[in-house]
Amino acid sequence: MPRILLVEDDEPLQKAMRDMLGAEQYETMVCSNGEDALHQALTGSYDLILLDVMVPGLNGYEMASVLRRHKILTPIIMVTAKDRIDDRVRGLDAGADDYLVKPFASTELFARIRAQLRRTSPQFQEVDCLEFANLTYRFSTRELTIGQETLRLSPKEAILVELFMRYPEMVLTRHQLMDRLWGDGSDILDNALEVHVSKLRKRLIAAGGPDIVAVRGLGYRLDVPR
Repeated sequence: MPRILLVEDDEPLQKAMRDMLGAEQYETMVCSNGEDALHQALTGSYDLILLDVMVPGLNGYEMASVLRRHKILTPIIMVTAKDRIDDRVRGLDAGADDYLVKPFASTELFARIRAQLRRTSPQFQEVDCLEFANLTYRFSTRELTIGQETLRLSPKEAILVELFMRYPEMVLTRHQLMDRLWGDGSDILDNALEVHVSKLRKRLIAAGGPDIVAVRGLGYRLDVPR
């Protein structure tokens, strides 16, 4: 499980980010000020640092500079509301590997995290396929093999298949699924998710694959064949 150091002093955002990271199977250590975060980064072992610029005490620019002077090469993604070009340049020059401006979609945050982990940690490089029961999904071709039959998936179907196969028999909430399909805060019709899930469910069952079960009031899960 990748370990992330989250440096954020805004409590509601801190909690929201910690919950999002946990749902994506990241182990998260949270710090609310620069001094505590610097101590953790220097003495702990982390795969990535999510660093707000304007935290109390040592700010993000200063913390990144100190870490790089101490030869700490852990990837740093600065997450901040400071969106001027000068701010971005300052952050990257201080030692950040990436710079993400608030507000942001969780899908973009996770994509940037994965990119940094792939670049620096071979153990986190994603394989080309996922397997579960009689399903094999290949990322490079966006094809799902069910037994002897191969289905070509649409982009939305591919996202759903990846999520369900990564977390089989785990209930994925409507919010989690909609966030990954359309991004947080997107204005979509209420039944859009049901339409996509229903279409994918019919294709799976017709090809002899496992069922996608609706869990009332919560979301959906990929059923484990008995």
